[in-house]
Amino acid sequence: MEKLRKIIHVDMDAFFAQIEQRDNPQYKNKPLIVGGPLNRGVVSTASYEARRYGLYSGMPLYKARKLCPDGIYVPVDMEKYLRESRKIREIFCRFTPLVEPVGCDEAFLDVTGCEKLFGDAIEIARKIKGAIYEKTNLTSSAGIGPNKFFAKLASNLGKPNGLTMLENTPDMIKKIRLLPVSSIWGVGRTTEEDLAGIGIKTIGELADTPLEFLRLKFGEMGEFMHNMANGVDNRAVIPFSEPKSVGRETTLSEDISEVGKIKPILLMLSQKISSNLIREGYKGKTITLKIRYSDFTGGSARITFDKYTDSIFEIYKISFSLLEKFDLIRKKVRMIGISVSGLKPYHLIKDTLFSKNDKNSDITKAITEINNRFGDDKVRIAESIQKSKNFF
Repeated sequence: MEKLRKIIHVDMDAFFAQIEQRDNPQYKNKPLIVGGPLNRGVVSTASYEARRYGLYSGMPLYKARKLCPDGIYVPVDMEKYLRESRKIREIFCRFTPLVEPVGCDEAFLDVTGCEKLFGDAIEIARKIKGAIYEKTNLTSSAGIGPNKFFAKLASNLGKPNGLTMLENTPDMIKKIRLLPVSSIWGVGRTTEEDLAGIGIKTIGELADTPLEFLRLKFGEMGEFMHNMANGVDNRAVIPFSEPKSVGRETTLSEDISEVGKIKPILLMLSQKISSNLIREGYKGKTITLKIRYSDFTGGSARITFDKYTDSIFEIYKISFSLLEKFDLIRKKVRMIGISVSGLKPYHLIKDTLFSKNDKNSDITKAITEINNRFGDDKVRIAESIQKSKNFF
């Protein structure tokens, strides 16, 4: 007989907003919205105080400001959030090698068979939550179940700062059937509205709907929802795998087309990507530039070269050269993104330790080291490069 799995889902409570409230005591217990730029971007995270006004992740900021005009609006500081995310992931790995991160603020952990080392699943979840708070001064919510669906559902039911266990028993299933379909992971607002349009509002109603009908209406998603609604989830916890790319993008505060204004933005993005690559121990060989115009059209262009790089200056030079692929004469730019892919860990790249000294690489690593110690905004190179026309 197959052993019953014990899955824990840990989700940080309003992660970005909670970090900002921790670092800025004046934001405590106030409606705080992380996102940007104002009136053009979307909400990345809203504090629980802000959610009372109907705000949610992905909501356009202009709409958020109408619903919550007195809220505190702060820009995204992704480098800071990723630093906290790495600390939290290290805690997960103390308890089990079977850790599947979902974004930077949540993860599934399969702790089946870990009882002799750390106690039962509830005790493990308690220890994880305590370790996270001790290390970061941030709260998290944990859910425990026999599969991913139950674990994720449990963590949502206990938010914020909760610890909930759901078991696949008749009594528990009866309670779960009364929950709205939006409680199922992957059922967003559009799907919820589509289901409501055909009279399906609860998990129980979804579970009782014939599978063939849901397949016809929603395709593979219909089968997935039907399985989840019936508590059937055989998905394994897939441990962390090597990242395929590292990227950053930004929506501009105003539409621009002047190359002189785009250059410092490319450099800023290049510095953030370079720092992240160095912290994680990777280099890449394909650089992609993505542009979205003011009319929301756009595209991407990329270059793959022979050697691997994590250098700010090389990422910047390549992304700047890719600008010529885009129409900056007739159109204005709304969003700019850069990504580095084709990644390989340092230890697998030949001659990394014995290659000749690279001045650009040394500068890049020095900047990253200083920013690691004192904060990501302490050393910025955009202004000096702007002033030096012949830098490259």
